[in-house]
Amino acid sequence: MSSTSSTEEALVDNLRTHQSADFSRLYAAYAPALYGVLLRLVKDPARAEDLLQDAFIKIWLNRQHYDPAQGRLFTWLLTITRNVALDELRTKKKQLKASGYGYHQSDSVVLPTLIEGPLKGSLVSSLAPIYRAVVELMYYKGLTSQEAATHLKLPLGTVKTRARTALQQLKAQFRQDIQHYQVGTTSRSIQVCIPK
Repeated sequence: MSSTSSTEEALVDNLRTHQSADFSRLYAAYAPALYGVLLRLVKDPARAEDLLQDAFIKIWLNRQHYDPAQGRLFTWLLTITRNVALDELRTKKKQLKASGYGYHQSDSVVLPTLIEGPLKGSLVSSLAPIYRAVVELMYYKGLTSQEAATHLKLPLGTVKTRARTALQQLKAQFRQDIQHYQVGTTSRSIQVCIPK
């Protein structure tokens, strides 16, 4: 039996009997190697240190489950540490994916109004004032149709009808603008192709 395996056996036996001093020796012996593994996986030194602490807590809590017949102590420690890192990476990936789907509106976000920004003189300004007011409340200020009806002191059905009519008018106007743009682009491209 080598001195390394006898040292490991002594550490494991002492750990099973709750010898925290031997746990400190275990940490001193294996922490640098395990930290290196964590750093390669998470690529953030501060996060790797935190995960190393998490891994050793997990090791301490599961010390009774280590079976020398299943493999070396370092292999068991490495497996726990690697699993802690992979759990972290999976959680981070899920959070990033979820944040891509969610819309988080902060207080600093300013919604455009009809009198400023890119909407000035745009399609919305071509609407009659009764329709423009509904569009402004529902689409730029984020009110529900019920809230807009309360604000305008109109029946809910009237507000919904005006919103639908406004959207239909905007859609028709937008189609006309697209057709105008397409015709203009086509005629320009033909002019470019004509040799002089």
